[in-house]
Amino acid sequence: SGSKTIWKSTLSGSFLGGDENYHKHVLDFNWFIPIIKNMTISQKFKVGVLNQLPSKNKYSIRTPNENFIIGGVLPYSEMLRGYPNPDRYEYNVIGDFLMKYSMELRFSLSDNPTLYLLSFFEMGNAWENSGVLDPFNLKRSAGIGVRIFMPMLGKLGYDIGYGFDGWGTNEPYGWAHHFIFGMPF
Repeated sequence: SGSKTIWKSTLSGSFLGGDENYHKHVLDFNWFIPIIKNMTISQKFKVGVLNQLPSKNKYSIRTPNENFIIGGVLPYSEMLRGYPNPDRYEYNVIGDFLMKYSMELRFSLSDNPTLYLLSFFEMGNAWENSGVLDPFNLKRSAGIGVRIFMPMLGKLGYDIGYGFDGWGTNEPYGWAHHFIFGMPF
């Protein structure tokens, strides 16, 4: 049981100098609610904003890895299980705005080593700019998974999720399998 709140702000460039020139803010709420002895609900809500700052330097840049990327389970993206990893450009969503909600029902099988089964429901999206930002247009997914914590390797896991919405199509994405190796969640 418990909760964790993280506010992270980044200022790059502006009066600090350099070639990059932006500010980025991410707010992350995560809370755990015990139900019965071995069962817990985990909920996570994350929002983010990235904005280019005005600059006198006409060569001011913002590196692509500062953008919000959502989909799959890769470390440089915001995890949205049930959708492909962001290595296939036609499916991933990249933007300056991010919104994501995740809920997991976790059932502990063992405390040492930590081993649990989970079912999840997630929804999220990223938008290029405020003109297309629509908090009611979230990509939804649901599925099941398993996690084990190995001290030298971190968390290991497997998830299978169903993407209810398509990116660029009206058809659901369908089933996606994800292996998780050492990523915190």
